[in-house]
This record gives sequence, structure tokens and C-alpha cells, in this order.
Amino acid sequence: MPLEIVACPVCEQKLAVQEYVVVGVQIVCNNCGRSLRIKQRQPLRVEVVPEEATFNSDDRPESYG
Repeated sequence: MPLEIVACPVCEQKLAVQEYVVVGVQIVCNNCGRSLRIKQRQPLRVEVVPEEATFNSDDRPESYG
């Protein structure tokens, strides 16, 4: 499976992305933990996902069970 390499825009860590990953998919930088979205495939580009747009376990309603 061919890999493509892209740098995290936050910490510049090199990330390996599988060839089959499509535009719009979110990935996470292993170094800084930021969520990134595949913005473009040729050439491969990523953008930072705003923290408000990512899942946060504190946002779930509390269980009353």
C-alpha cells in the first residue's frame, strides 16, 4: 500500500497517509494530537480542524441511569 507524506501544519511532524484516504477524512497528528482534515489529494494537503468541531467526551449528556 503506497503512502504519501505530509507535514503537520502545527508541529511540522511528518505524517504518513495511505493512498486510499479521501478528501474530508480527519486524521490525528501523533506528535501534537491535533485533528487534521485532508484538504486536497494531488498534491496532498491537510488543514487544522478547529477544536470546537472535534468530538469532546465532556459534550455528551450525563447518564441518569
